[in-house]
Amino acid sequence: MDRQEGRTRRRVFSPEMKLRAIQEARQGGVPVSQVCEKYGIRSAHFSAWEKQAEQGALQALQGRRRGRKRLSPREEKLPAEIERLREVIAEITAENLALKKGRWR
Repeated sequence: MDRQEGRTRRRVFSPEMKLRAIQEARQGGVPVSQVCEKYGIRSAHFSAWEKQAEQGALQALQGRRRGRKRLSPREEKLPAEIERLREVIAEITAENLALKKGRWR
């Protein structure tokens, strides 16, 4: 590996490349060690990627709850606060218009 200023540079593999490697190994006929050698990766990396892919697949296939998402207590208070602020804006706007029409005297 290249060393720059005492640090080891890490290689970055694209998600597409990781998926390709996993798919090749899963198709059978080719040992995992051969797939790892082809892509220049360690078997530990491959195993971690495979585990992540399986977890991601499970998460993607889980049923989602129907309906609206539950709001946090803080989020539940927001509509009331928005309405209060709109009322303040309307009041200030009315006062401003009255002042512009000369009704402040």
